[in-house]
Amino acid sequence: MSLRTQGWQTLEGLYDEAALAQLRDTLDALHARFGAPPLHAKEPVWLADGVEIAGPGLAFYSLLGLAPELGPRLFTDPAVDALHEVLGDAMHLELVGAVLSDEGRAFTEWESHLGGIDDERWRRAGKRPRQDAIRRVVHFLFLEDMGPETGPWRVLPRAVGDPVDPPASIHQPEWPGQVELSLRAGTVLLLEESVWHCVIPRLRPGRRRFIGAYFASEHAAPTEGHDPSLDALQTEQALLRSVLARRPRRS
Repeated sequence: MSLRTQGWQTLEGLYDEAALAQLRDTLDALHARFGAPPLHAKEPVWLADGVEIAGPGLAFYSLLGLAPELGPRLFTDPAVDALHEVLGDAMHLELVGAVLSDEGRAFTEWESHLGGIDDERWRRAGKRPRQDAIRRVVHFLFLEDMGPETGPWRVLPRAVGDPVDPPASIHQPEWPGQVELSLRAGTVLLLEESVWHCVIPRLRPGRRRFIGAYFASEHAAPTEGHDPSLDALQTEQALLRSVLARRPRRS
């Protein structure tokens, strides 16, 4: 399992073009609902609770609260099976969000998602506790091709137990040992929470949309934050219900 030896795994061909078009259309409709604002901003602009424009793009942090119809379309059996393999049978979904950007998105910085929903709190504190097991994985679904012209991702391989500190400045686009990922639309990237990654700007006009979801094992530390859109989510789809069933409910 490459998640254990390098920190990520890619799964291709899980979505046909019709499914991808529906997902893109839904995200574009959300963009229009909030007034079709620019897809980047030097300083953060909050359009509503959980809706922000910043350097990386327009972010929806509680996506299923805005578009609950997306829930049954997001996950596939192969991806959920791969997540169960590393996180265990009692894993659960913690957050679903999305980011829309375009050629205006500049290189921002390398980041990891240590702590899942609480990753920003960990970054502000400057703390990066070493991870001796896989407890959280991010499920990224890319709705456009990622390549040299359309903005690849760069990741730094990390095996379980490796250090979690950055090996160079997070503002430096090139890191020793980095791997550049060029992936087709519809690819799922499973990324362990400690893996450093960055996004290279597009070289030609166009949108880039991706949907991200945090999954946690039963051994993951409790978080301060949570995704309120999952609290009351109702679904008849067995796969989605299976990753919600063991999620601790909050009052």
